[in-house]
Amino acid sequence: MNDSKISVRYAKALFETTVKNSQEDEVRGDIQTLLQALTSSEDFRLFLESPVIADSDKVKIFGEVFNGKISKLTSDFFSLLVKNKRENFLKIICLNYLGFYSKSKNIRHVTITTATKAGEETAKEIVSLIKKTDSTAKVEVLEKVDSSIIGGLIIKIDDKEYDASIRTQLKKVKEKLK
Repeated sequence: MNDSKISVRYAKALFETTVKNSQEDEVRGDIQTLLQALTSSEDFRLFLESPVIADSDKVKIFGEVFNGKISKLTSDFFSLLVKNKRENFLKIICLNYLGFYSKSKNIRHVTITTATKAGEETAKEIVSLIKKTDSTAKVEVLEKVDSSIIGGLIIKIDDKEYDASIRTQLKKVKEKLK
C-alpha cells in the first residue's frame, strides 16, 4: 500500500475518533507535542524506526516518556500503530491529522518570510486580506526571517506561495539576460 494512503487513513481514523469523543482540541495538542519530539530528537525518531526494540517495549517506553503529557486516546493510538507495525509513519500521520483539524475548524495557516523582522502591521494587513475573502476563517500566522531573500517577502497561505522577494526577482532578471 502507498505510504501516503497509509498515513492519511490512520490520520483520518484518529480525527474521526476525536470528533466522536469531542477530543479534537486535546489530541491536536498531543499531536503538536509528538511532532516537537520527532523534530527535535533524533533518538526518538530512531527509537520509532528500530526493528530491534520489541513492540511491547516501544509501547512501554512511549508511555513512560509521555506519561501525563498526552491523552489516553493518543497513547492508545500509538499502541495501535505499533501493533500494526506503522509507528514509522507517526510524523506524517501527525501532519495529516493537523490538516484534517485545520480544515474542520476553517483555520488558514500563513507563513510570512521577510529578510528582516517585519512589523505587526504586515501580518495584520495579510490577515485582513484573508478575512476579506473568507470572513469565517481563523488565521494562524508564523513569521520567519530569512536574510537570503534580500528584501521583499514570501507569503505562504496553506499550500499556495506568493513570492515577492528580491532574490526571486533577481533570478528572473538573470534568466532574461541569458
